[in-house]
Amino acid sequence: MIESEELHTVLDSSKIQEYMHCPRKYFFRHILGWAPEEPSIHLEFGTAWHKAMEVLLERGYNADAITEGFDLFFQHYREHFGSDMDDVNAPKNPANVLRGLAQYCVQYAQDLEQFKVLHIEVSGSVQIQPDRLLYFKTDSICQGKQGYFSLEHKTGKYFSTSWAAQWRQKMQTGTYQHVLCSIFDPEEVWGVLINGAFFHNEPKRKKSGELYANAKDNEFHRVPSRRSLEQMQSWLEEVNFWVDRIEQDHLDLQSASDNDPTMTAFQKNTESCSDYGQCPFLDYCSVWTNPLQHIDEVPTGYKVEHWDPRNQPAAREVIEL
Repeated sequence: MIESEELHTVLDSSKIQEYMHCPRKYFFRHILGWAPEEPSIHLEFGTAWHKAMEVLLERGYNADAITEGFDLFFQHYREHFGSDMDDVNAPKNPANVLRGLAQYCVQYAQDLEQFKVLHIEVSGSVQIQPDRLLYFKTDSICQGKQGYFSLEHKTGKYFSTSWAAQWRQKMQTGTYQHVLCSIFDPEEVWGVLINGAFFHNEPKRKKSGELYANAKDNEFHRVPSRRSLEQMQSWLEEVNFWVDRIEQDHLDLQSASDNDPTMTAFQKNTESCSDYGQCPFLDYCSVWTNPLQHIDEVPTGYKVEHWDPRNQPAAREVIEL
């Protein structure tokens, strides 16, 4: 039997999305706390890029800000990956970021004339019911002619229509807008702007300086995610529906035993095993009918590390709404 802990009730949009993807994967990652020992290039690179973006939003799109932003990126990146990994991690490596920061500043040179940055890296909690909180971290809160909006930094390798489409109904973008509506008059909230950065190795060019056909350099795309007030009400009902499901699975888990032939709490979603590559728990999940019989067997290559949304070391401000 697994004892109920306070952390099990601390939810953010990332944890809810993982549950939606597969409850059994959620069990392994957030109940048992199993996480790969090796750092994730996607996670750590994204965190490092955020640090550079903070500097640009705070200091402007200029050479000094690029230098300072890159230094912060590089410091975080090197904490997790040595120089011997730069080619392996390419295009997500320092050389492409240094070039990319300058390119970003050129493409969005008019940003800080078009909107004002009010807050950077804000975390906290927001009510989704009178007695229920949802934890969050938003990259920035801005104000432009269109109203208040959140500029959220995301990194990727390839831009596609499917990448852009995912943000329209993502639980996470609804959370960002809900936070804005809880701070400001909802009628003055514009929505969320996804600030996508896609990295490529430096392409070869013709003697004229033009790119060869089909060659790509770093690229940047912004995708709006806006919900009407009626759509926000629908989002609120959806998020509470999924939190209800998580809470019920926790209750079912309390009555489960390692003597049971199967575990009925946190059921598998077997249609997600190969989404975004193979699930890291597939080898165990496909064999163990009752994981409670193996909870003391942390697999080789994994560690126990619980994610607590209340602990946001990068946050500059913490608010409770």
